[in-house]
Amino acid sequence: MAVSVPTALWDGVLDITKRCQKKREEPFLWAIQISGHLNMCGVSLPSVELAHILVFHICWDNNVPIAWKYLEQSISSKIAPPILVLSLVSA
Repeated sequence: MAVSVPTALWDGVLDITKRCQKKREEPFLWAIQISGHLNMCGVSLPSVELAHILVFHICWDNNVPIAWKYLEQSISSKIAPPILVLSLVSA
């Protein structure tokens, strides 16, 4: 039985991402906020769901350079699985 994660959690991730993009915050600061948010909500890292949300956010809604830097930071900070991110981006 799959565990359902509330959509409010992922809406929060997108809100943090959009707010950081608007402020042009450094990717490292974004990663700290996202990691803290996910830890507070009990999501284990690296998060498959986070990888999906970030890739689809970039590919469908927001193809800007800072978003790609956030995606790269999510991989280097080990909050998103790199192989999954690579496969999603290349699909």
